[in-house]
Amino acid sequence: MKWVLRPDRSGANHAALAEHAGKEIYAFGDTDPAGRVEVTLTDGTRVRVRRSELIPC
Repeated sequence: MKWVLRPDRSGANHAALAEHAGKEIYAFGDTDPAGRVEVTLTDGTRVRVRRSELIPC
């Protein structure tokens, strides 16, 4: 199973994450106190996202 990033368009970080929309997730990291997960994309980029922004495909 693959996971891809789909940023929430109404989210505060949408502008920063929009360029990564649809990219495949390579690895999952720690969860911060705000409930966001650190993910590493297949191109090596690391971002923090909400779990609802991670879509299985």
